[in-house]
Amino acid sequence: MTRSGSGGPHPADAATSFYGSRLHAPPTPARYLRRPRLVELLDQATSAPITVVVAPAGSGKTSLLADWISSAAVPTAWVSVDETDRDGGQLWAGVTVALGELVDGLTTGVRGARRPGTPAAAVAVLLSGLEHADHPDSAVLIIDDVHLVDDDEGTVRSMALFLTSVPAWLHVVLLSRRTPKLPIDRLRVRGQLSEVQFAELRFSPEEAECMLARLDASLAQDEVGEVVDRAGGWAAGLQLSALASRSDRAQPAAMPRADTRGLLFADYVWREVLGAERPDVVEVLLDTCVAKRTDASLATALTGRSDAGELLLEAEARGLFVTRLGPSGWFEVHAVVRDELLAEAARRSPQRVAAQHARAARWFEDAGEVATALEHWILAGRPRDALRLLAGRVEGLYDSGREATIARTLALIPLNLASTDLQALIEFAWCHLLVDKRRFLETVRAGAARERPDGENRTQTGRLTMLQSVAATVTGDWSRSRELTTESMVLLGEDVRTDELGRFGWNLLAREAALSERWDDDSGQLEQVRLELGTDPERRLRYEGIHALGEALAGRPLDALRIAAGVRDVVAVGSMTILSAELGIAEALAHRELGDRARALTELTSSSPPWRDPVTHAQCLAMLQLTELRLDDGDVAAADACFEGAHEFVRSEFAGPGGLMWLARTGTVLCLAAGRIAEAQTWAERVDDPFWGGVGLARVRLAQGGRADAEALLDRVAPRCPRHEVVRDLLRARAAESHPLALEWAARAISLATGVGLVQTVASEGTEILELLEVQAVEAPRVWLDRVRRAASPHATTSVVDPSPPGEHLTEREIGVLRMLPSRLTLPEIADELYISVNTLKFHLRVIYRKLGVGSRLEAAEVARHLHSESRARVSGGVHQR
Repeated sequence: MTRSGSGGPHPADAATSFYGSRLHAPPTPARYLRRPRLVELLDQATSAPITVVVAPAGSGKTSLLADWISSAAVPTAWVSVDETDRDGGQLWAGVTVALGELVDGLTTGVRGARRPGTPAAAVAVLLSGLEHADHPDSAVLIIDDVHLVDDDEGTVRSMALFLTSVPAWLHVVLLSRRTPKLPIDRLRVRGQLSEVQFAELRFSPEEAECMLARLDASLAQDEVGEVVDRAGGWAAGLQLSALASRSDRAQPAAMPRADTRGLLFADYVWREVLGAERPDVVEVLLDTCVAKRTDASLATALTGRSDAGELLLEAEARGLFVTRLGPSGWFEVHAVVRDELLAEAARRSPQRVAAQHARAARWFEDAGEVATALEHWILAGRPRDALRLLAGRVEGLYDSGREATIARTLALIPLNLASTDLQALIEFAWCHLLVDKRRFLETVRAGAARERPDGENRTQTGRLTMLQSVAATVTGDWSRSRELTTESMVLLGEDVRTDELGRFGWNLLAREAALSERWDDDSGQLEQVRLELGTDPERRLRYEGIHALGEALAGRPLDALRIAAGVRDVVAVGSMTILSAELGIAEALAHRELGDRARALTELTSSSPPWRDPVTHAQCLAMLQLTELRLDDGDVAAADACFEGAHEFVRSEFAGPGGLMWLARTGTVLCLAAGRIAEAQTWAERVDDPFWGGVGLARVRLAQGGRADAEALLDRVAPRCPRHEVVRDLLRARAAESHPLALEWAARAISLATGVGLVQTVASEGTEILELLEVQAVEAPRVWLDRVRRAASPHATTSVVDPSPPGEHLTEREIGVLRMLPSRLTLPEIADELYISVNTLKFHLRVIYRKLGVGSRLEAAEVARHLHSESRARVSGGVHQR
């Protein structure tokens, strides 16, 4: 039959996937003894959803499964695991590719998702894809060598999640040398697990004799019994014994010496297995043993022999524990034999082993296999080369979910290496940025404090200055970041266009413009940034994430969503973490501004939002936005709780002037909403911003009844973007001394707000503004007006003083009708807003007129306007705006 998912690497990964969760063909069953009893045992075992095959190395696990699936009438995917799969992202990427051979559209759908961020998130995406994609009625997934990822808690948890949620149509078989650290007991109790242990895999005497006959037909019958007894049913022991017998015949004087339990001592391998082999074959094995797996090209690089691939094929044919991994062209030496080869190579020349690791590192680096190259540079005793490579690829490794690879490599690089030269310090700091922000900042500070020798390389000084600029941004001081970026670019000179860190500066300049709320596409600075990034697609794409955030902060939510939508598909493919974080927070900001609080809340509180990665400005914005969302809902207690978390985060992680300013702005509006005026003034006085500082104090003055003082403060603020202009004009409407002037300022604010799509900014300004808006209702677009009304629902229900005389109190419904009367809405339009019929509305009006002692809508509207002077003190403390 044709076995699905058992071919070589997936075509899309062929150029880059050499190690890790690799989809490949198991060993050809024809080379091994058919064992019908075990095939039948597997048929029974696989009636349960999950099968675990646990046995020591060389027990025949892989060959048994290969034999079973060769005759099983079910599509099968096979994934082999190695040490690099401790990176959960790589493991689940391999599983996805394998299952993609069986499930139409699975690979495309999963790759199109946003970067998952954690192994558990990757599993959730995969399970969702399996649930919704077209799949066969039944299929089998085999994961070999699961024990290799058993020591990584994140990977173990993700494996447990996968097994406990796997769809009913998919059966999973795990092969491991030891019992996996999974919820085995729970799965047993649920009847979801069947197990095959070493006791079942051991060769019976009859099977062992048949196996030996295949391996060495010339073995004497009395020797067969002795070998079978020594092997104890262990498949590798049988094979080693057969090879030893062949060697013994080639060298009659040599007496086989074998360990009855393991048969894997060094003297056995070298005297009994490899001793009779051709020297050139053995030398190829010795030269290539530094690599866990090798192909003809790597073998040639390690040996300097053009025939290295042919010699590996010969070693496989002679049964020297060399196995071809399907049609991919890769070979693997049995781990025990490889260990002995490595030990012998080290005994002969430790320097030679180090040199071979260095050759392997160069080969894998050229092939784009960064994780494996890093491992070999470390084993070669060349951490400086490992640091050089890691610094050049750290962003790609992080974005592909390989944080563990970065952290593991950095842990093996001596700390004193960063002090050897400025370039090493720069690379060491850069590598820590995404995985250990504290170490990054410490290293940058150490670099800034070191003495500058005369004539020091301006380029290296410029690169260090750029890292200082990055450090300023991640700690909340983007104004200082702009200064340092400019200084760095001057030092780098022409190199700024080619140096990786230098080109990073253009994005830093754009980010400063965004965070400072002065984003203007027509500005000369941003035009230059776009021009410089025009030839760098990846950096230009990152710029678009900053662009979306800049538009959202400046008060252009519709533009922000348009930009985010334009690049979202590309982001899903590229999985750029910082870009994804900035797009995510920009979308949340925009959705909240447009009045879609439910969607914004979901985006800010989802299980794994992108800003939980080390993008501190996005994380700070998210926490403060959650605070203001709670205020939008009128839940001051929940807002206080959110603000407490944001306060702690800013103080510990984002305590630069910009971060403290953001915190103080939100603290001001929160305290006003809670009626804590004195505390609000304290926060407002801490807002170190030429616009928001004056706005915060103006809000406090309005809450205290100081209209003139508020107006004087507002006269001095200088708006930098549309949001600023709208906020200023709304506050001027609240501070106006006359109703006509208030209407004039409100009309101006409404005109600008409708042009850029600001909704929550208007709605959050409080009941007083909402009343003015209703008066101006005919001047505003109906759709926009409806959004504001919905967004303002907690504010619209703020208590209103009942103006009726004693004994004639207005009902809650009648007060609601009265509030609408100063607007220019027609009676049918008011009825629609209140969800009542026109006749019911007219009935309420007659009652209201009687209770108030008025004779017309005009008179009643005038009474309603006078209510502001009595209710303003109550509601002004509820006003808030970023």
